[in-house]
Amino acid sequence: MSTPTAPPGSGRRPAGPGPRPAEQSRPSAPRGGSPAVVAAVAAGLVVPVQARLNGELSHRLDDGIAAAAISFSGGLLLLSLLALFSPGLRGALRRLTGASRDGRLPRRFLLAGVLGGTFALAQSTAALVTGIAVFTVSAIAGQTFGGLVVDSRGIGGGPRQRPSAARLTGAAVILVAAVVSALPRFADTLAPATIILPALAALAAGFLLGVQQALNGATTAASGSPLAATWLNFLVGAVFLVAAWGVKTLLRGTAGHPLPTSLWAYLGGLCGVVFIGASAFLVHRIGVLLLSMASIAGQLAGSIALDFLVPAGGRSPSVLTVLGASLTFGAVWIASRRPRDAAAK
Repeated sequence: MSTPTAPPGSGRRPAGPGPRPAEQSRPSAPRGGSPAVVAAVAAGLVVPVQARLNGELSHRLDDGIAAAAISFSGGLLLLSLLALFSPGLRGALRRLTGASRDGRLPRRFLLAGVLGGTFALAQSTAALVTGIAVFTVSAIAGQTFGGLVVDSRGIGGGPRQRPSAARLTGAAVILVAAVVSALPRFADTLAPATIILPALAALAAGFLLGVQQALNGATTAASGSPLAATWLNFLVGAVFLVAAWGVKTLLRGTAGHPLPTSLWAYLGGLCGVVFIGASAFLVHRIGVLLLSMASIAGQLAGSIALDFLVPAGGRSPSVLTVLGASLTFGAVWIASRRPRDAAAK
């Protein structure tokens, strides 16, 4: 969620003083094809697991912001331990520092983790007001719109992709799929007037998530490693969320609940490492829109699997939820189709 240098494995080119103009250095379409789309779906599968783990931690602490801060801090700890034993990751972090220092990577790109932290804050605050159904649909709408805008403008230095008929159709289908899958839960939401602003906040958070993926792609290209981009995201996101937690504590105090002793409650950070790392690696191969859509398909499929295997609140997924998830895969297939004239080249 942008490449001042080429991504690993694509053949490096000498880096100039800044990101190259779109017409000189950006390919006409992203690379990777079906394997990258499948990988994005697989990455999306871990998101419901992370949500379930963070939700349980939030419930036990009675503090959603604290749970988000602990999750990000846990991911940062895991990556920092990896950096201690990985010369390759330490070298990538040094390259990242050098790229930022000499201007090949704009320094504002280093703050992409704040966008991820903002989404985590929205999950822990707006979702409590809107309900999961409205929040999910709003966030997916924001991600889809963000993917279209980011790809069409080449934000972060990625390949520009005009919104073709296939991409627009796929985006429309995935929005319909999100509404259909959430219909069984809309009855639990509050009156529309009370959820408009939180729903808009969820939509904005989803849009920013698309921008974050583009910026992570630039960071990956500059460092040569998606793990370096992931580490930076967790560092910035953890600082942002811990600061938010501190402000909340000063204003309202703490809930006073002790930290859980079960280790599995803290594994949300590991899921975040997997998802953000995979997204940083894949974004230049399939673009932000297709990455978002494929990961959404994986998220809905993973949610259904979790609800079948470990039902939350005694509920099993409804027929509409399964239908909506199936539609997301159709949307991904539609959006990933290449125009005939491009395929013939």
